[in-house]
Amino acid sequence: MLIIRGLTVAFSGFAFIFLPGIIVSLLTRRGLRFDAKLLLWGMAVLVVTLFPAYFITILLRLMIFGESMPQSAIQYAFVFLASLITALFLEGGKYLLLRMLKVSIPELPVSGIWVGLGVGLLTNVFQGISLVGAGFRLVLGDTSMPDLAKIAAQVWGDLLVNLVFLNIYRIVLVAVGAMLGWFVAQTLVNGQKRWFWLAVCINTVTAWSYSAIGLALQKQTLTANIVNSIYQAILAALALYWLIRQISRVAQPPVAQDVGDK
Repeated sequence: MLIIRGLTVAFSGFAFIFLPGIIVSLLTRRGLRFDAKLLLWGMAVLVVTLFPAYFITILLRLMIFGESMPQSAIQYAFVFLASLITALFLEGGKYLLLRMLKVSIPELPVSGIWVGLGVGLLTNVFQGISLVGAGFRLVLGDTSMPDLAKIAAQVWGDLLVNLVFLNIYRIVLVAVGAMLGWFVAQTLVNGQKRWFWLAVCINTVTAWSYSAIGLALQKQTLTANIVNSIYQAILAALALYWLIRQISRVAQPPVAQDVGDK
């Protein structure tokens, strides 16, 4: 049974890594022109902005609470503050990148989507790699690490729900990231900052609500994972539906070519 459990975890890890490729394929089939350069720029934005956001968050926690962790309602408030700081850095990074690249106005919405996709592609990707490694170690019978022993002893139902939730969450990261990239691009298209602040608000609320549900229902419990899975699935569906609608509006239909004179 440990072999089957390990293979299940490893398969889930591979799915976690490659699911964004399916989303990108879906969007390109709907008319989104592929742009690898902007995809890589989006990944760079995540790397550059994540470290200062985490540093400021940790610094504030130490200044306000010291070595102790915030409790009860204060914990929810601090998680919201941390989500807001990360959102400001991340969306601000997208905004500065699009300005720096000097993309033409007609191309800005699509460029914003690709930058957002790059951010979502890289976010938490190492979690999928960790799942693959943990799965193969379980196949070999290795339970020497606490995390491996926990997976080996976990009830099948809890394990499967947790793995499904992680992969749904992965879809949300990519889809919402692309959607927010479009919002940030609209700031430059229309010259109105409200689009930028809308992106910051959605980013903050999405990240905070995910953490808040886990805190309220005791993270890693079966109930918390089921509730979070349903919530994240709704978010993913709405974000993908919205993206497809926007892409269909800006995509240019292919020019028909004559194959011969009649």
